[in-house]
Amino acid sequence: MDKMGKSDGLSILDVSEEACLFALTLAENHPTNKLTIMTSSVRPTFDFPVNVQYHKGSILRNADSIAQSGPFDLIIFNEISHDIGDIDGLFKKLKTLLKDGGQIVLFSRPKNPPLPVPDICLMLWRKLAATKEELLASANAAQLNSTCFSAAVPISVDKVQWENILYSGCFPAVKNTPKCDERTIRDFCVSKSGKFEFEEKLLIVMLRK
Repeated sequence: MDKMGKSDGLSILDVSEEACLFALTLAENHPTNKLTIMTSSVRPTFDFPVNVQYHKGSILRNADSIAQSGPFDLIIFNEISHDIGDIDGLFKKLKTLLKDGGQIVLFSRPKNPPLPVPDICLMLWRKLAATKEELLASANAAQLNSTCFSAAVPISVDKVQWENILYSGCFPAVKNTPKCDERTIRDFCVSKSGKFEFEEKLLIVMLRK
């Protein structure tokens, strides 16, 4: 939001395939912002702030249902990966929902190193991970201007909390690995001695018309 020159009075769309906690924090901390969420994942059970609208569906198939809420100043996609299927089509769709001067912000994780997940998920993790080159090629196909940078943050999290995060389905590779069930996740976390400590690496891509 600093890049846009303001942080309040924004119309924000989050199309992340997870719990949308990042955007919900923005909505809660900046109550004059209006947040629209469209996701195919299960709606979180906690109460949303009054400035949030929730729509269940796929942005590629159901964008018309939120068109009246746009166009948007800021569009967020956290954990973008090949799980979405058609990244070229996604960017073209998001472009139609973006205000002139607005910005799309994408967060992507690298193929290596993955986050601490059960070994059974690693093959799908690397298959689903979208590379910087792939995302920029899709941006060019949608005729969007792009800027990108990497970030690395040291993380220390209690193993019970990490178990709950893995259960939540916010990581596509964990959610979509058939044999990665609750027992597998539990055994993986219980076997860990102490906290999970790792460096969380993110690729952040910002797109404009």
